Amino acid sequence: MKDASLYNEQLYISKTMRKCDGDEQESIVLDNNHSNNLKKIIDDNRFIFVDFIHKIGINIDYQDETINLQNHSTTILTLKTTCFKVDFNDNFVKITPLK
Repeated sequence: MKDASLYNEQLYISKTMRKCDGDEQESIVLDNNHSNNLKKIIDDNRFIFVDFIHKIGINIDYQDETINLQNHSTTILTLKTTCFKVDFNDNFVKITPLK
């Protein structure tokens, strides 16, 4: 897209933790920079993580409005309800969706 500006980008991760059972699917491994803060790790690797969740299934809500030749658009990507198994290591975190 030419001549576009990104004003606000946010990644929200639910803090809900509950026991989930299911078969493990394809995993993603992210560098954790010696951190145990999952939200920070995902934020530091946001583009890799977003590409990964696209494969799982994602809902896209797009809104576009033009007033007086000024265009405003919003795209909201929402991951379908999915349980993840998260394993922390000294150097990386492995995130595995469960089905």
